[in-house]
Amino acid sequence: MRILLVSPTYDTHIVAPHLGLGYLASALLRQGHAVSVLDGVREEIRYDPKDYDLVGLTAMTTYFPEMVQEARRAKALGLPTIIGGPHVIADPLGSLRQSGADYACAGEGELLITELAAGKDPATIRGLCYWKDGRAVANPPAEFYRHIDEFGGPAWDLIDPRSYPPAPHGMIARRFPLAPIITTRGCPYACTYCSAPLTAGKAMRYRDPEAVVDEIECLHRRYGVREIQIEDDNFTIKRQHVVEICEHLIARDLPVIWSLPNGVRIDRLDPELLRLMKRAGCYLMALGIESATQRILDMVKKKLDVGLVRQVVGWVKDAGIEAWGFFMVGFPTETREEILHTIAFALSLPLDRVQFTKTTPLPGTEIYDYWRAHDGRGEEVDWTAFNYYAFNASWSEVSAEELARLQRWGHRRFYLRPRNFLRVVRRLRPAQYAYAARRLTNLGVFGQRAAGSA
Repeated sequence: MRILLVSPTYDTHIVAPHLGLGYLASALLRQGHAVSVLDGVREEIRYDPKDYDLVGLTAMTTYFPEMVQEARRAKALGLPTIIGGPHVIADPLGSLRQSGADYACAGEGELLITELAAGKDPATIRGLCYWKDGRAVANPPAEFYRHIDEFGGPAWDLIDPRSYPPAPHGMIARRFPLAPIITTRGCPYACTYCSAPLTAGKAMRYRDPEAVVDEIECLHRRYGVREIQIEDDNFTIKRQHVVEICEHLIARDLPVIWSLPNGVRIDRLDPELLRLMKRAGCYLMALGIESATQRILDMVKKKLDVGLVRQVVGWVKDAGIEAWGFFMVGFPTETREEILHTIAFALSLPLDRVQFTKTTPLPGTEIYDYWRAHDGRGEEVDWTAFNYYAFNASWSEVSAEELARLQRWGHRRFYLRPRNFLRVVRRLRPAQYAYAARRLTNLGVFGQRAAGSA
């Protein structure tokens, strides 16, 4: 079968190899299918429908509307379509209805798309949603596959890191080419704002540490990659997993540095582990702090003692690793005073970067259910509004306008400090200036944030 895998074009400052497409392509290639990848943030989505038998499309919530447009275009060209990705896993039947696609994956795409491409009866594929007698129906759920090493690595030839511009996750990187990887899947926590336990499963699944470092070495030798971004949701949750990866990296002495831009748990770090990570090449990590108010942290089931934060940030800095603080504003029932307290707390920490995002109700989360119950919306959801910098909800104690002002004010207070601004500028390459300007504008540092930007 000839299969085209697509991630749509959308407005973003992050332009990096798409791991999801890479893993899907790898699984299909092992079955003997002909596979092409079109990543809309890297290239224009243009193709001849005569060249393909099936189109697979993926989306996170922030670019689900753009995926819907691509799915409808493929259908208009007469091509069967299957959709997947985090948003679709969280809302498979709704996604199927809104997109008009033929199939939706409510599970790991590596399993579902290969079964469909192999000609298996759709009615027998667990986790697949499809149309029956004009209705969108869902098969019994699929279990998340425990032995993720058997997925192999992404088809890197189709998402070649050298084919992407210098616009990585987090805006700033030290070396290029750069590639993202994952070493685990799953999340055992129950944070009410996060869909990871739903989209990746509650049980943690680990890749073999040696296989992880094999992939890093291959990326360096074959594609010239000099920096890795580990995109796990919970990289540090199992200490021994981190230790073994670090020890393999140190033993091989690869000229590759790495960062953790997707965030790690504050309570899974200690000074000894941080020093080992630094020796192994880690130079930056994002820290999921979210709020400085214990009431809020308890309400959203973060399971974090705010009193631990300052100590751990100090450990990170003492180890010689850059610290990037993740904070959220506009939680349900959050007051203006609590938001100001979080911003003041962030500014008081020795952080190298900060990010204040608006609490955004991702489908499948408790906060999403709260939003649907309290915001008075109809059955059809306008997903174009779901953006961490532009979303407006009526659930906190401040108005949407005031929340946007506070978000911008927090970013300006941090990034317009001469020391912090110069730190950002000094670490940019000329080719990154345009992306950095967009990023800082989206954060509200320069003028008004562009509505709808990701």
